[in-house]
Amino acid sequence: MKLEVAHSIHEVDREVWDRLGTGQPFTTWRWYRFGEAVLEGDRPFYLILSRGGEPVARATLWLTEQEPLPIPSRWLRTGVQALLRYRPLLICRSPLAATSGLLFADSTLRAEALESIGEMARLLARQYRASFLLFDYLEAEEVRWPAWPGGFQPLAISDPGTRLVITWPDFEGYLRHLKKSVRKDYRRHRNRAADLGIVVRRHRQPVRTEEALALIRNVERHHGSEPNPRARAIWERAGMVDAAWLTAEIGDRLVGCGLVLGEGDTRFLALLGLDYSVRYAYFQLVYAAIRTAIEDGVRVLRGGGGAYTMKERLGFRLESNNYVVYAGAGWLFRQLGRWLAPAAGAEEIGGER
Repeated sequence: MKLEVAHSIHEVDREVWDRLGTGQPFTTWRWYRFGEAVLEGDRPFYLILSRGGEPVARATLWLTEQEPLPIPSRWLRTGVQALLRYRPLLICRSPLAATSGLLFADSTLRAEALESIGEMARLLARQYRASFLLFDYLEAEEVRWPAWPGGFQPLAISDPGTRLVITWPDFEGYLRHLKKSVRKDYRRHRNRAADLGIVVRRHRQPVRTEEALALIRNVERHHGSEPNPRARAIWERAGMVDAAWLTAEIGDRLVGCGLVLGEGDTRFLALLGLDYSVRYAYFQLVYAAIRTAIEDGVRVLRGGGGAYTMKERLGFRLESNNYVVYAGAGWLFRQLGRWLAPAAGAEEIGGER
């Protein structure tokens, strides 16, 4: 097999790129063009394996200094981020979508392809002085593939995503499938929101950007999360793919926002922003995201992590791509990775390869 490395999606033929993705969401040329536009400052490496001139596998890696880290301790998070400015991360993933950047057209070639991809990724990590090389958003069986090169450590992340598989022709049909108690909650939330004058609107272009960003930062502070450095770029450039901007307003006052983003038959709710002095806006935004997905003919709405009890009542189910394999640059970083993993809510699921 022949391995080529591209440094921009514009270096790759669009038809050839999309043919390898075979219609899977967040794999298309269009989605990666959006990713590059948002991830300015990150350096992409597209590892493309071909046999007989036909692509059979690829891995999309990003060299980044700006990864929001799920480490509760602020001082520890600040220290690691300072380290990343000198020794960045090299991460294999699809941009902005919480999905893997690995793609194989033929599973019978997977072992050979993964060996080539792993070797080149390790070479790039050394060349660009990456502190860690990560392949994330993997399934459990994927981290156990024997073809992973030596030195990779598998982890399970404790905060998996969620998804709602949509089978209803309209929002009313969705409501009818819910349990009686959930329908009662929906009516109560709707009525209380109406009493407060909350109105949720859908927009087809970015609106009220500065106010929305302030509410998004409000949610990040509420959860003790690191500010998303890409929030503005995502909000402003989401029209490059399939997007609907949602706002919750009381009169002229913005009290909530969100972005239903994706492509093909899949969407996810991103950039949730809330004014915590106003109740019920959150529920109205979630209901609006579900309604938007149904009305747009979407098959899967991804709900991210957290609020699992509420999401389960609404029909969301846990995803299973909450696994990672990583390799540190030398003994010191391997030890640092083992020390940081529990702090980031991860746990080892096997010995070093």
